[in-house]
Amino acid sequence: MNPTASTVALICGAVVISGLAWAQQGERGGPTPSPQGAAVHFVGLNDGAKLPTRVTIRFGLRDMGVAPAGLERANSGHHHLLIDTELPPLDKPIPNDFNHLHFGAGQTEAEVTLKPGPHTLQLLFGDKDHVPHNPPVMSPRMRARPPIGSPENQQVLDSAERS
Repeated sequence: MNPTASTVALICGAVVISGLAWAQQGERGGPTPSPQGAAVHFVGLNDGAKLPTRVTIRFGLRDMGVAPAGLERANSGHHHLLIDTELPPLDKPIPNDFNHLHFGAGQTEAEVTLKPGPHTLQLLFGDKDHVPHNPPVMSPRMRARPPIGSPENQQVLDSAERS
């Protein structure tokens, strides 16, 4: 192989490896490890679910335990519910606001009041310091909407018809 071809091959290889490392970094969480196969999910809710504005949401967990924030216990953590927001940085503490609800006492369900209209919901499990595990334990993002015939759904339909 001539020197120019070797240089090009080396540069291409470095670019590919850098890209892979960058892509994997996006999936890394904080310093607390999670076991292989760990998962969170919504209990009894599927993508496209029809939800009233006041609803009890139950959190499911597999291959890990629930522990309150601040308590260091291997393979454990607590739930965070993300409403109408993208994932936060996965190597930093999860924000605490209306879009990032913390359940640091170890709750496995919550009664939530949603504004009228469609929403997105996602679960993200955090360690004792509210930082996602590594790899992060999170549910797929799901969409929820008001029930058909509800005043909330009618408002959404009326808005869509006007646009």
